[in-house]
Amino acid sequence: MRTPLLALALVLAACSTADDRGAARASAVSLGADAIVLRVPISGGPVRAYRYPALDTLLWTSRAALPSEVHPLAFNFDAGVLAMTDAGGLPWRLTLGSGAVERARSTPIHDAASLDGSAIFGTQDTAVVRLTTTDATPWQVTSTEPPQQIQPLRDGGVLVIADRSADETVLVRYLPPGVDATDTAVFKGRTRLISAAGGDRYYLSDGPRRLLSVRARDLVTVGQIALGDSVMSAVTSPSGDRVYLLGRGDGGVRLQVINKYADEVVTQVDMPATASALRMDPLGRYLLVRHGASGDSVVVIAVATSAIVGRIASPWRADLPLVFPDGRLATLRGEDVVVLGTPEFRAEQVLDGGARDVWTVVQWNGFRRRAGDAPVRAAAPSRADTAPRAVPVVPPTEPAPVPDTAAPLPTPPPRDPARRADGALVPALSAVRDSTSRGRARDDSVRRRATLRLDSVRRAATQRAESLQRAARSLVAPVAPPAAAAETGPFLVQFAALKSEDTAKDLAKAITVGRQKARVMATATNGITLYRVILGPYRSRPDAERAGAATGRDYWVFEGGSE
Repeated sequence: MRTPLLALALVLAACSTADDRGAARASAVSLGADAIVLRVPISGGPVRAYRYPALDTLLWTSRAALPSEVHPLAFNFDAGVLAMTDAGGLPWRLTLGSGAVERARSTPIHDAASLDGSAIFGTQDTAVVRLTTTDATPWQVTSTEPPQQIQPLRDGGVLVIADRSADETVLVRYLPPGVDATDTAVFKGRTRLISAAGGDRYYLSDGPRRLLSVRARDLVTVGQIALGDSVMSAVTSPSGDRVYLLGRGDGGVRLQVINKYADEVVTQVDMPATASALRMDPLGRYLLVRHGASGDSVVVIAVATSAIVGRIASPWRADLPLVFPDGRLATLRGEDVVVLGTPEFRAEQVLDGGARDVWTVVQWNGFRRRAGDAPVRAAAPSRADTAPRAVPVVPPTEPAPVPDTAAPLPTPPPRDPARRADGALVPALSAVRDSTSRGRARDDSVRRRATLRLDSVRRAATQRAESLQRAARSLVAPVAPPAAAAETGPFLVQFAALKSEDTAKDLAKAITVGRQKARVMATATNGITLYRVILGPYRSRPDAERAGAATGRDYWVFEGGSE
């Protein structure tokens, strides 16, 4: 510990007298990932990066140009790689660190999707393919029915939905690199996947006005949800616990919110009759709803309250409007992008020509300066119209040749400038020599005094550093970590929390472990009564876990339960 403490002491000693103008900048450095705004010309060109919120300060430019009309899929934080497709269906990868752009496949794919920016899934005829940077050959499975939908999963797997016939739909799950299906389920009618972001629940629509709740681990249908509307658009909250459905029914257009844990609609919000699409804020604060005869208006809904908090004018594209990490919105106005502040949604910044780019926001800290790094500079894009202007070069004039037989010049003997030719001293030069000697003596004296003063300063600095070292040692004395709080129990096993008491009782009747039957416990939260289906109490968590696992159902274990 001596070396780090001494270094800390020297830093503290230096800070007592050094210039501290960078202190404000250092204190403002974020400990989390930076929000990086990437912009790609719609017509094709190099990628430009900006560190949010400095949207008018170029941070970085890619070395190569991307094709036109790219569509970002997902970003890989560890590798700094953005996966995307172009207008022709070709998959691409952009590496932010090096600026390299590479095509992931030479032939187009359809329905391209990615969750992590590393694996890109897509379809090609009757095959489902996966493209990664590590596979020597792409993973591929082929079925007799053309896939209608694919959905990558967080465990690296993929769901495939295909029509087996006009009256049957098959749902298949694969886990690459295996090519055999791990689970399969067959549904009547034309069934389509609505959401798979909840982790343990998949929601599928098997008709115009109903949803099926499918358990993820075995693809067993565990419930049905009556909607009353035909679904036009669906999104999921970032946590996966809420599914938002925009549907049209006899009563008009409305937004319905499904609670994954209760498998039922918990909120309904009336929407404009022209509402047609949904977009979720990546951080789950706002839900954007497209509406208007030409899709040029947006309704902003606060997710926490399900209340409409704003209406803004902006065309709707695949990338815009979008919500920035601090809650501000990027909207379209003609050829420009206008940034609106919240909660009033007033214009705070106008970015000229921003509408000519495709926008996306990623979280990454790879552009930060580190010790020993050179300053981050925007690289020149590899396009002919942006090449630096050529500067004419004037050839140097060649010197005249020197003949090889030129006689060498005579070398004069060394001469003392203070003496004349007859050997007598020149008075003026003699005086200068004496003055120079005295000046050198004074310089030597000054140098000795400076050396003594420097030695004194060094000794004082060393003494101060040792004093600060002792103080720092007392400050960083090891402290024993607090002991983890022991679980005392008792423990309850919960299987569901439902609004319907009758449904809860029916579920409880079907759950028995040994001689113990599940029961229903009513609890009230924020004025809403929920009926919890539970087993227990148990003396220890392992006992509760064993009981829950014995039922073969999804369950949660809670501490503090009682009879």
